[in-house]
Amino acid sequence: MSDTATNRGYAWALQTDFQTQKTIAAAALKQLLATDQNFIDYQGKDANDEDWAHGVNSATDEWKEAHDCQVAHSIPGHSQELGKVFLLNCGDYSISTPVGGTLSRKHLFKPTDPNVTRQDKAVTYAEKLGAGWNAVMPRAVSDGFSLKGDGLGVLICDFNLLGAGWIIPNSSVTWYPTATPTVSRLSGLHKLFNTQVGLVVTDNGTPTTYGCRYRSFSVNFKKTMLSDAGYKPGCADFLVANDPTSGVIRSAHEFDKQMLDFSFDVDMASGSPEFAAVLAKKPLLWQLTATGGLIEGTIRHKLEVDIPVANYSNSKPTIKNGIASFSITGKALFDFVTNKLFSLGLTNDVLNYATAF
Repeated sequence: MSDTATNRGYAWALQTDFQTQKTIAAAALKQLLATDQNFIDYQGKDANDEDWAHGVNSATDEWKEAHDCQVAHSIPGHSQELGKVFLLNCGDYSISTPVGGTLSRKHLFKPTDPNVTRQDKAVTYAEKLGAGWNAVMPRAVSDGFSLKGDGLGVLICDFNLLGAGWIIPNSSVTWYPTATPTVSRLSGLHKLFNTQVGLVVTDNGTPTTYGCRYRSFSVNFKKTMLSDAGYKPGCADFLVANDPTSGVIRSAHEFDKQMLDFSFDVDMASGSPEFAAVLAKKPLLWQLTATGGLIEGTIRHKLEVDIPVANYSNSKPTIKNGIASFSITGKALFDFVTNKLFSLGLTNDVLNYATAF
């Protein structure tokens, strides 16, 4: 059979902690809808005795010291699915009910406070390719995400899942159309489009709404990872349990630094106050909102990105008919007033992301 997108499948499930793999059972994992066709990339750390004083000038033995693996995915901007990526990367998570709502929830995500923990949440990840590859990668964490919108298209979110080095190549995961699959299919998803995005920039308390002058954006959150520190010899975590010769896997996978950068493509009137503010490189408050369809009453699916303090630069403007078109790129700075680097607000019909996958 030919290898096509219909042969392929991805799924994941939230773990209770880093070391505890999700139990594989009926409907234990949720489908992961990806626009790519990527699969687990495995890397091993080998060692040998080439430099040992064994009397010959070649290696006589080689072994595995450690294992590493990861996968990169891009998912479409479904309101319900974006929150799963946000939860993996932002441990400061809270839920509220919008005024007048019963089915809807407002989810607020902020970067994990390193004074509380440096270990973000982990998932058990599964993938398949036809009948020949059905693998599970437990203990997978994310090192950030890139959320972007351009033109008329659906919002896209790119992210990595970094494994502990543990891959189960012939897993017991079952997929549709099996009678009782361990992977649940998704339904009722709501897409967010770049055409639904609004950009508001505030200078000294005066907000400016870009409206028809906004064109595209990219928001990129990145965490540097303490990957090597995750291999803890005293934990005796091996690829094969209780077998030190099989090579060590990570017992933890913590983050170090957290960074957010962004870019926006906009049009401005060449003599406008906001254009002067941008050219003067004044610190600005950036708020990006994507507003989708109705959930209930007047409550809509919504994505809000709030960057309270931003340092930035701009490309050379192209000016035509008094309108300056250019790109603004910058990075978020930690704001002690709001106690955050940035925040993500997501309004949808998911009750709680702790139990959503």
